[in-house]
Amino acid sequence: MKKRKIVRKINNAGSTMVEVIVGFVILVMVLAECMVHLLGVSGKLVKKSKDMQEEQRVLNEEMYQKDAGFEKLAETGITLTVDTTKTDTRNTAKDTSFLIEAELHRYYSDRADLTVFRVIHKSEDSE
Repeated sequence: MKKRKIVRKINNAGSTMVEVIVGFVILVMVLAECMVHLLGVSGKLVKKSKDMQEEQRVLNEEMYQKDAGFEKLAETGITLTVDTTKTDTRNTAKDTSFLIEAELHRYYSDRADLTVFRVIHKSEDSE
């Protein structure tokens, strides 16, 4: 009796389980690295926001004390132009304008490294 060789065609069209698992592991590693980077950036933004809040708190604390030293910079005039026709977005301001006599003051906080400008209107009575 002759032995017959059985010839089978091997179908390599699909992926093996090992290839699928390796691909999935690589995908998870890439996503994990993106998440770590995202959390780092988010943490830096939260820290910066808290620092800005603290600087603003320090500035407010200093500025609203009775002895806060606002430095007078100059006497200035401010011209305001009033738009009295609020009809649509393409409107233009009318020629309604007036001058306000004012003093310009500045307060600088060394601790917060912030500057506040204050414009004080000079009323007719104060002259």
